[in-house]
Amino acid sequence: MDRKKRHAKEKRRRMLRRFEVARDTIKASALRYLLICMLIVFSVTFVFLLFSPIIQVREIQVERLSPRLDVEEVQEALAPMFGRHLFFLSSFELAGLLRDAIPDIDAVKIGKTYPSMLHVSIGLHPLVAKLQIVEPDAGDYAELGTGSTIDFLTDQGIYVATTAARDTETLPEIVIVDWGVRPEPGSMLLDTIMLERMNAAELTLLRQFGQEISRRTIYLRAQEFHLQTGKIALWFDLKSPLEEQLKRYRTFLREVNLDNVKQYIDLRIADRVVYQ
Repeated sequence: MDRKKRHAKEKRRRMLRRFEVARDTIKASALRYLLICMLIVFSVTFVFLLFSPIIQVREIQVERLSPRLDVEEVQEALAPMFGRHLFFLSSFELAGLLRDAIPDIDAVKIGKTYPSMLHVSIGLHPLVAKLQIVEPDAGDYAELGTGSTIDFLTDQGIYVATTAARDTETLPEIVIVDWGVRPEPGSMLLDTIMLERMNAAELTLLRQFGQEISRRTIYLRAQEFHLQTGKIALWFDLKSPLEEQLKRYRTFLREVNLDNVKQYIDLRIADRVVYQ
């Protein structure tokens, strides 16, 4: 009886072992076939995306982050993208096309919705000043027009002409004179160094001298700017540091009464101050 019991137990153990071996074999085979099927599906999908005419740009959706962005201008710049394969479109290529067409673009975001939609989100550089471009021979005391100002300057020194800008009432006004060729909208008008120097001078005059600026005039070719405070225009340039020009102004105020100045104070010369 003991031998029969041991024999039956051993027989069950061998059957269980054979079952486990068969189970592991089936599991390994199923996993192998699953991987093969996944590879086939991936290959078929890739080939479909690569050659299918369905995955082509047929619609471009533009999101304006600035009200002055011209959507038609964006669509014209991106017109060559229609019919292109959406899967292989590069964001760098799209951003390059847009920046060539719209110089004052600040940020571009590209998104894709398969099978055929391209999303483009565009932000523009902020406006920092209104512009009045007058004739070169008009000088610092030219009479300005009275119409609605449509010329602006961005924080990167780009000249923008638009009627769609909003909240521009508080922007300072800059008069542009002494230009060789009349500036065109979209062109680089001023170097950012000139803007930073002029803003720093205006802020210093307000904080340290209590003088508010009523008019700002920039001479493009001469690379100088005039700041009007009251009846007097202060002349600055980029050839010498702003600190030295302001130091000359402090010395001048200690020596000369402002009532004796009728028109301007020239702070550009290194060893003297000229006034009229």
